[in-house]
Amino acid sequence: MNIPVQNCSSCAACVNACARNAITMQLDAEGFYRPVIDAEKCVKCGMCERVCPWNKPVENPNAADVSPKTVAAYAKNESVRLQSSSGGIFTVLAERILDDGGVVVGVAQLGKAHFGHIVVVNKAELSRLRGSKYVQADVGLVYQKIRSLLKAGRKVLFSGTPCQVAGLYAVLGNAATSADLFTVDVVCHGSPSVKVFEKYVAEIEKDKSALVNSTRFRDKRNGWRLFSMTSSLNTISGDCFQFSKTLREDKFMRVFLQNICLNTSCADCHYGKLPRIADITLGDYWNIAQVHPEMDDNKGTSVVLLNTAHSRGLFDSITDKVVQCESSVDAAIAGNPCIVRSSKQHPKRVEFFSNLDKYALDLLVKMYCPYPTIVKKLYYRLREVLGKIKRMGKMYISNLTIK
Repeated sequence: MNIPVQNCSSCAACVNACARNAITMQLDAEGFYRPVIDAEKCVKCGMCERVCPWNKPVENPNAADVSPKTVAAYAKNESVRLQSSSGGIFTVLAERILDDGGVVVGVAQLGKAHFGHIVVVNKAELSRLRGSKYVQADVGLVYQKIRSLLKAGRKVLFSGTPCQVAGLYAVLGNAATSADLFTVDVVCHGSPSVKVFEKYVAEIEKDKSALVNSTRFRDKRNGWRLFSMTSSLNTISGDCFQFSKTLREDKFMRVFLQNICLNTSCADCHYGKLPRIADITLGDYWNIAQVHPEMDDNKGTSVVLLNTAHSRGLFDSITDKVVQCESSVDAAIAGNPCIVRSSKQHPKRVEFFSNLDKYALDLLVKMYCPYPTIVKKLYYRLREVLGKIKRMGKMYISNLTIK
């Protein structure tokens, strides 16, 4: 494959397209999944290069809108909403597909530091797909499974990052236009290193003298905005307990949000923009309090972009299960700019990874992602307040104009 490693999004389209099973995805030195070719099996047919979404740009086969229908929404089911990262809309969509005899494909935690796509066929397993997972996922051969399911006449709801949706379309080819396929992409901040998360887990286990069995990346015990990173642990004696820190205190969340542990391709994502690659885009409506205050209770509100006509029928079928109001894509972007742009790469990313095996994560955070001083915190808070005043002024002027 003649593809620079810095451009590889780890979408695994090449693995799923190879008829000779000559390609496997393996973790590289930084902890990202990369295609590795078995020279004895490879016949140099070039299929891997032809399906690569970086080599050959992929578009939504259902003609996504540049200005999609935009909705602020959350699930009426309070339990589902609180267990979800945002407003629980993915679960409501997934339940509809399952009720129709379909299947749902998304990312589950497969081990303490292993995350990957699985196929869910009943509501009992749906909780495994719920919630954000801020670690690069192992796609495996799930695109092949989806192709077989579509051929069998099953409805499929696929959820993943924009590059994974592009990878799915590339492998399916003409089958991507199937009326039975619905795709959901997340508003993606970037794909973090498996190796960095492994280090994070290992340091928790060492400090707590217990073993981590699962992680909730967006625990709402402190509210939606100040979400917590919570690990569930088991002691040698069999006791269970939880270790939790808010996003501002947690060291993994610190390096993730500072963009220093992300895949290199995330800094130039081809698919995290408008028009979106998936039928439906889901993310956090972070500025909901300013745009639609009646939709804000700090329990999580989703921004929902209905990018295709194909997606609107599905969303219309769940309106009795959600609280919603119409919004605008510009308002949503103001609070969540990753809808239209990539996360900027940290200037010391290379240095960070070169020292990853030398120092503890606490020290690496101090070296490369230090917490802001009191002066900087006050500056950021003032800038935030001034920004809110400016936005409110624009909305007031806009309302006067309309009247």
